[in-house]
Amino acid sequence: MKNINRRESPRIDIQLRCYVTSPALWMRSAMHTENISRSGILVAWRGESGAVPMPMVGQVVTVEIELPANHGFGQKCIHCQGTVTRTSSADGGYPRVALQVSYMDFRSFHDQIRAMEALQPMASCWMA
Repeated sequence: MKNINRRESPRIDIQLRCYVTSPALWMRSAMHTENISRSGILVAWRGESGAVPMPMVGQVVTVEIELPANHGFGQKCIHCQGTVTRTSSADGGYPRVALQVSYMDFRSFHDQIRAMEALQPMASCWMA
């Protein structure tokens, strides 16, 4: 029997630091990608600062993926919004979360960090 590749775009196995946020999680956590394609991302769901709750299938999340610095352009990130399509728990490893990307944009990475840091005190006051 012949295998059929149903992928619309090629997948690249690459481990890059990414930051995942979601209104349902009420947190921002640093993680790493496992692979990326034009239409999806696989994230190793292990927070650098500790345990992170697993998202539900269908939940919308925002991911900012750090790109290696280019001295001509400065550090950029891929800003994505996607829907959780699958979660899997690995034996002895970290769980993985598959996202279907609905929006993707390239942005300056440092501008995004400053914007998030400016909003953090307001969010803390509102949630207290």
